[in-house]
Formats: sequence, structure tokens, C-alpha cells
Amino acid sequence: MSERDDADELITTVLREEADRLGAGIPPPLEDLQHSATRRRQSRWVAAGLGGFAAALMVGALVWAYLPSAEDTSVAPAGGPITDTFDVPTYAWDEGGGDAAQVSGTLAFTDAGCPLLVEGERATALMLPNATGVTYDNGVRGVVDGKGRVYATEGQTMEYAGGWQQPAAGEFAQSWAALCGDTPARDIVYVNDVAAHETLSEVPPRPADDLPTAPATAQELGWFEVPTFPFDADGPREDALIEGVVEFTDEGCPYVETDGFRTGLVFPNAEGFDNPDVEEPRMVYAYFDSGTSGMMAMEGEAISYGGGGGAADDERWTSVCAQSPVDAVFIVQDTL
Repeated sequence: MSERDDADELITTVLREEADRLGAGIPPPLEDLQHSATRRRQSRWVAAGLGGFAAALMVGALVWAYLPSAEDTSVAPAGGPITDTFDVPTYAWDEGGGDAAQVSGTLAFTDAGCPLLVEGERATALMLPNATGVTYDNGVRGVVDGKGRVYATEGQTMEYAGGWQQPAAGEFAQSWAALCGDTPARDIVYVNDVAAHETLSEVPPRPADDLPTAPATAQELGWFEVPTFPFDADGPREDALIEGVVEFTDEGCPYVETDGFRTGLVFPNAEGFDNPDVEEPRMVYAYFDSGTSGMMAMEGEAISYGGGGGAADDERWTSVCAQSPVDAVFIVQDTL
């Protein structure tokens, strides 16, 4: 056997061992790996010296770790047992800070591959930075960052710094809607933290079969429609005043009643909330362009707001509360 044949056999053996070490399931035919190594050797044959042998070993490892399948021409962002990648809602982050609230739960996915964070029986749309979805050899999905580090795999518990956007708005809402419009998200939980796990060299365990496949709806979260209108805090206002204790009709419409005269309340940029987990009074929350939001009214609590009066058949009231007649309405033109 010639010196060149000896080198061919040695390279083939090393490539087989390297492929096995990477643990990516069934390696490509050794003839293909050998052919790749031989072509590189013909371009620059370095038979003698340890440096040339190390170079051949490195080339062989890269050929196997990043070789796309015949059906999929995409290249996995990291080595190991990844067979496919897919887009997920994400945002750019430079790893330079962010919100410090702790977000935790179990990673799940919608049928379209959109990440969810599951807490108890409730799932929330999940936004991870610089993220790509990946599928492993056994079909389990996961999310990695731009360096191939793993945030979590399907069914795995995760805990990161981040925060909540309630309701979803701006870049996060647009990113989710663009890829996940079939499963609308009222809220979004986001992570601004470095992925916790290095690239996997073995397939992750399969998740439980009962993970949610859609984010909780606004109704499931306890939100309901109330009379409202778009409000510009810098715009003109009327100078009337409404005072009284807030009550709600069975239909969920807020009002105050004084001496038998019932006035329906129309709050700015508002929605109602009835906590599904804890028995507590119903509330009205409002959201403003400044980024501020909060509770404007609670059942059984007194209010005092500026604004202007309106007729009982004001469309802003009747469009939501047709079954809850009032004597007049009051358009709240005030902020928190």
C-alpha cells in the first residue's frame, strides 16, 4: 500500500470518529467524506507533518457538522443534531442590558413554530432576542441565539431576565403578527438575557404531549370590551366633571348613579378586566401614547375625572352596551 493510500485510510478513520463524536445521528456516506478530503488534498497535498493532518481533520469535522440535507439547503446555526431551522418572532439585542424582571416557565410552540412561555395552564407569546428556531433529529424543537447557544428546547423549563408587554404593541406586536397571525397574542413576554445553554451534542428529550399550542386569548385572560374612544392627551378637553362610585352592569358596562340618574362612563383607550384567577372587583384599564397605563376605575370605588357629557344614545356607548341603557354618558378626557 502506498504512502498516499495510508493517508487516505487514516483520514477516513478519523472522519468516522469525528462524525460519531458530533452525535448527529446517521453520518453521510464515508465515500462522500473521503471524496471531499481527497479533493482538498489534491488542491494542496500536505502528506508530511502534523499540521497538514490536523487541517484535514478540521475540514472533515466541518463537512459533517454543517452539511445540509438533500431536502433542505439551509445551514444550521450551530453544530450538533440540528436538522432544520425556521424563523421565529425576535428582536435585535446587543446583550447590553434590559429589564430585570424574572420571567420563567416552560417552552412550547404553536403549530406554526411560534414560541410560547407556559405558566401553569396558561401560555403567553414569547419573544427571544436574536433568535432562530431549530428542529433536532428526533423532531423536538428549540430556540437558539445568533451564536448557536440554546435558550431552551420544547418542554424545558427556562428562567431569564425580561419583562411583559400588556397588551402587545409596537415592534413586538408587529413581529408576532408577521409570523404568527393565525394565533393572535394579547400579551407578550420578552427576554433580554443571554441564552443559558451551549450547543447541544445530543438530541433533547421529547416534551409532554399536553403543552398548549396557542397563547391565551384576551377573554381567557379576563379582558373584556368596554365603551372607549381614541384619546390624545395633548388635545383639547371639555371642562365638565364626573364624580361618583363606579358600578358595572351585568353586561360589563361601567357607570355611576346619583339620585336615580345613571351615567354611562366612556374611558379613553380602555378595556375592562375581570380577574379569572382571583375573585376581586372588575376594573377598567387605560393606555396612553406616552407609554403609561394603569387602572382608571374599580368596581365599588369612587372616581373624579374631567371630560364632557354626551347623549344616552352616543355610539361609543351603544356599540358595546346596547343592552345597558343609561340616562346620559360621560366622556372621560383625563389621564392617570
